Amino acid sequence: MPKVIIPTVFQGPTRGESDFDVEGASIVECVDAIEAQYPGIKDFVIDPATGAVHKFVKVTLNGELIDRDAETLAKPLAPTDEIEVIAAIAGG
Repeated sequence: MPKVIIPTVFQGPTRGESDFDVEGASIVECVDAIEAQYPGIKDFVIDPATGAVHKFVKVTLNGELIDRDAETLAKPLAPTDEIEVIAAIAGG
């Protein structure tokens, strides 16, 4: 099962949970699996209008930054893959 790591800033819907082992054949399916249990988390990660990763969010797959587009999020995963959601917070 792929593992998904959610940053602290997005853990409101997950009630403080950060690590998830989920059934999913792609990144978007893994996010959907968490959304089914913790409604609201998907809106933090994926823009519903485009199906791509939100502008101020980054996603890594096995430590490598991935493209934000919907096609990349739909690519097949291996059961041992690790997905990490990163909040790209800007300041000024």
